[in-house]
Amino acid sequence: MSQSGQKWDPKAASHRFWILAVSLVITSGMAISPALPAMQKAFAGYPSTLVNMVATIQQVPAFIVLIFSSKLAARYGIKKIVSIGMLLMGFSGIAPAILSNIWLVLLCRIIFGIGIGMTNSLAFTLINMYYEGDDQAQMLGERSAFEPVGICIINLLAGFLVNISWQASFLAYGFILLVFLGFYKVVPEYHMPKKEQKKAGKAKLSWPIIWSAVFCGSLTIGMAIVNVLTPSVVVANHMGNGTTASFIITAYTLASMLMGFLFGSFFKALRRYVLLAGLACMVVGTLMMNYATNIGILVVAVAIIGFAYPLAGTYVFNTIDNRIPKEADGLANSILLIGCNVGTAFAPAIVSFLGFFSPMGGVNPGIGLYGVLVLIMAIIIAIALVGTGVKRKVTR
Repeated sequence: MSQSGQKWDPKAASHRFWILAVSLVITSGMAISPALPAMQKAFAGYPSTLVNMVATIQQVPAFIVLIFSSKLAARYGIKKIVSIGMLLMGFSGIAPAILSNIWLVLLCRIIFGIGIGMTNSLAFTLINMYYEGDDQAQMLGERSAFEPVGICIINLLAGFLVNISWQASFLAYGFILLVFLGFYKVVPEYHMPKKEQKKAGKAKLSWPIIWSAVFCGSLTIGMAIVNVLTPSVVVANHMGNGTTASFIITAYTLASMLMGFLFGSFFKALRRYVLLAGLACMVVGTLMMNYATNIGILVVAVAIIGFAYPLAGTYVFNTIDNRIPKEADGLANSILLIGCNVGTAFAPAIVSFLGFFSPMGGVNPGIGLYGVLVLIMAIIIAIALVGTGVKRKVTR
């Protein structure tokens, strides 16, 4: 039974929604990026890279806690751990609204990351527990679409509130507490059977998991580029302010949401080549963003980047279980998410580092060099896919 007293039915629309609603908040860390230009002015005595870390530092504790989240859920109950995680995110997310010290703000973001780590992989686990077959695949696709919806909501709220002050923009994270209330009221507790716990405990790390995590981490750098660096591109090119940037980032999140819902159709049409389609979007989008000089080009660029992860990243998550033992599914989800969090956390530093070596122009030439590196990766993967296809034909 759920907290509301209604009989729990995983197929009921309202109950499906609150299972999916967890994914509205798990990637909301970077949604505060519209406030970064104002924060850089407020903390002018600190390096801009440090201030930009306000939007990404939460990913570091997130990937550390991710390692233990499944064990915590098995011991204390998945609903309890997810609920605590969302509470940590909500309160630590709002806290900077009353803080004026950059180090205290960063501390709050670290606590925010702990909440993400407790919640992130369990959003997948909740679906795996209650759904199977085509229903499970549909829920996983919808889950990937819910992530950009959540980013969009908080990003727009932050964009409006930043007109008051950079501190007020953090009040946007109050949305997480609303999601917590609905989830806690509707979704019942679930304890994993001991037999399943023992099988999961025997899962081992393998090269397919490691390489998939590295790939996902590389891809999420592009996502972070949009969320973290779009405001600076907008301001540097005199396109507008933080509010303008929030609307441009919304184009990215809407594109990601749309592709999340359409992934099933693209996968049926392209199969494994959907991976290359996602990488192609990342290459074209980042190169366009690197040279964008007006709002129109920048909006198109971030929208194209928005197509990339729902295609390539979702493909990796949906097919990893074909390359590993069934009992390693939970471990694989956690490790892949760790890869994603590492890529997101260090994206500003990586792009800044690439900027020193980039021969390209633009406001932030590191973005362009990143696009070139993704192109090289796409060519290598294309050669591998074609080679595998030829080998299969020969052996038939």
